Amino acid sequence: MTSLGRPALLFVVGRDEPERYEYLLRAFAGDGRVAVILDRRERERRSSRTKQPNDRRRAERRTRENHHELRRLGYALIRLT
Repeated sequence: MTSLGRPALLFVVGRDEPERYEYLLRAFAGDGRVAVILDRRERERRSSRTKQPNDRRRAERRTRENHHELRRLGYALIRLT
Protein backbone atom coordinates (compact mmCIF):
# COMPACT_ATOMS: atom_id res chain seq x y z
CA MET A 1 0.00 0.00 0.00
CA THR A 2 0.99 3.56 -0.49
CA SER A 3 1.32 5.91 2.45
CA LEU A 4 -2.27 7.02 1.75
CA GLY A 5 -3.57 3.53 2.44
CA ARG A 6 -4.42 2.63 -1.13
CA PRO A 7 -2.92 0.02 -3.48
CA ALA A 8 0.34 0.76 -5.25
CA LEU A 9 -0.47 -1.43 -8.28
CA LEU A 10 -3.70 -1.73 -10.23
CA PHE A 11 -4.53 -4.50 -12.70
CA VAL A 12 -7.28 -3.51 -15.13
CA VAL A 13 -8.51 -6.68 -16.80
CA GLY A 14 -10.45 -6.70 -20.08
CA ARG A 15 -14.12 -7.53 -19.72
CA ASP A 16 -13.70 -10.42 -22.15
CA GLU A 17 -11.08 -12.03 -19.84
CA PRO A 18 -13.10 -13.35 -16.85
CA GLU A 19 -10.71 -16.27 -16.23
CA ARG A 20 -7.71 -13.94 -16.07
CA TYR A 21 -9.64 -11.64 -13.73
CA GLU A 22 -10.49 -14.52 -11.37
CA TYR A 23 -6.90 -15.79 -11.50
CA LEU A 24 -5.45 -12.39 -10.60
CA LEU A 25 -7.97 -11.95 -7.79
CA ARG A 26 -6.86 -15.27 -6.28
CA ALA A 27 -3.16 -14.63 -6.91
CA PHE A 28 -3.20 -11.27 -5.09
CA ALA A 29 -5.85 -12.00 -2.46
CA GLY A 30 -4.74 -10.51 0.82
CA ASP A 31 -2.05 -8.34 -0.77
CA GLY A 32 -3.11 -4.79 0.01
CA ARG A 33 -0.52 -3.40 -2.39
CA VAL A 34 -2.43 -4.76 -5.42
CA ALA A 35 -5.97 -4.11 -6.67
CA VAL A 36 -7.63 -6.00 -9.53
CA ILE A 37 -10.63 -4.59 -11.38
CA LEU A 38 -12.56 -5.34 -14.57
CA ASP A 39 -12.55 -2.73 -17.31
CA ARG A 40 -16.04 -1.25 -17.19
CA ARG A 41 -15.84 0.66 -20.43
CA GLU A 42 -18.00 -0.60 -23.25
CA ARG A 43 -16.67 1.83 -25.83
CA GLU A 44 -15.00 5.21 -26.10
CA ARG A 45 -17.35 7.86 -24.76
CA ARG A 46 -16.50 10.53 -27.25
CA SER A 47 -16.83 9.98 -30.94
CA SER A 48 -14.02 12.41 -31.74
CA ARG A 49 -10.69 13.07 -30.09
CA THR A 50 -11.03 16.82 -30.57
CA LYS A 51 -11.34 18.92 -27.45
CA GLN A 52 -14.86 20.00 -26.64
CA PRO A 53 -15.35 23.76 -26.07
CA ASN A 54 -16.61 23.36 -22.47
CA ASP A 55 -14.18 20.60 -21.53
CA ARG A 56 -12.18 21.67 -18.47
CA ARG A 57 -9.75 18.75 -18.53
CA ARG A 58 -6.18 19.75 -19.19
CA ALA A 59 -5.21 16.46 -20.81
CA GLU A 60 -6.53 13.05 -21.77
CA ARG A 61 -6.80 10.94 -18.61
CA ARG A 62 -6.31 7.57 -20.25
CA THR A 63 -2.92 6.81 -21.63
CA ARG A 64 -2.84 5.20 -25.05
CA GLU A 65 -0.15 2.86 -23.79
CA ASN A 66 -2.48 1.30 -21.19
CA HIS A 67 -5.29 1.06 -23.72
CA HIS A 68 -3.06 -0.87 -26.13
CA GLU A 69 -1.80 -3.18 -23.37
CA LEU A 70 -5.37 -3.94 -22.39
CA ARG A 71 -6.31 -4.84 -25.95
CA ARG A 72 -3.13 -6.81 -26.69
CA LEU A 73 -2.55 -8.62 -23.39
CA GLY A 74 -6.05 -8.67 -21.92
CA TYR A 75 -4.92 -6.56 -18.97
CA ALA A 76 -3.00 -3.43 -18.10
CA LEU A 77 -0.80 -2.93 -15.05
CA ILE A 78 -0.83 0.59 -13.69
CA ARG A 79 1.53 1.87 -11.00
CA LEU A 80 -0.33 4.25 -8.69
CA THR A 81 1.58 7.02 -6.98
